[in-house]
Amino acid sequence: MRHQPERTCIGCRTTLSKNEVVRLVAGPEGILIDYREKLPGRAAYVCPRKDCIEKALTKDALAKALRLKVRPPEVTFFISQMEASISEKIKSLLAISMKAGRIATGYSAVHDALEKDRVFLLLYATDVSEGTKDKVADHGVASPRHATLFTRDELGKILNRELVSVVGILDQGLSDSLWSEIVRLKNLINGDK
Repeated sequence: MRHQPERTCIGCRTTLSKNEVVRLVAGPEGILIDYREKLPGRAAYVCPRKDCIEKALTKDALAKALRLKVRPPEVTFFISQMEASISEKIKSLLAISMKAGRIATGYSAVHDALEKDRVFLLLYATDVSEGTKDKVADHGVASPRHATLFTRDELGKILNRELVSVVGILDQGLSDSLWSEIVRLKNLINGDK
């Protein structure tokens, strides 16, 4: 197994694998979220949780980690930026799944894929009807992990469709990547660890 690099969160001081924290860098306009890890410069890392972000965005913690005098951003604005970054990553992964043909959209396609035990992750739109959700969940096979996010219209736009209420991811690797981002977003919103 490949060695995973580790980073220390400047908020909680916990050492975690690099893919469990978010990279921050100092830019000309202040602190930037480097979600794709492409920006140059010295970096600091933070867990994508409200309590860690609040601790990390103190003047002393950032200045010490970045070895620069920096003005920390306002916490709620920063959290909303991080939510947007994570949401964009999820949308990107969904689009990749669609281009790769590793996705089932809509009740009929998802139901067929579930019966053939091909679905690794189910995504429900936030405005899906309970009847549709119940019909998908009641397909008689062990249910894969699932999450609820985006509206039917948003899912439709991501996947170049009209309205999409349920999506099945048919690839283990893509579903694992999506699930990790979904958990990251949930933890950021709910403050869980």
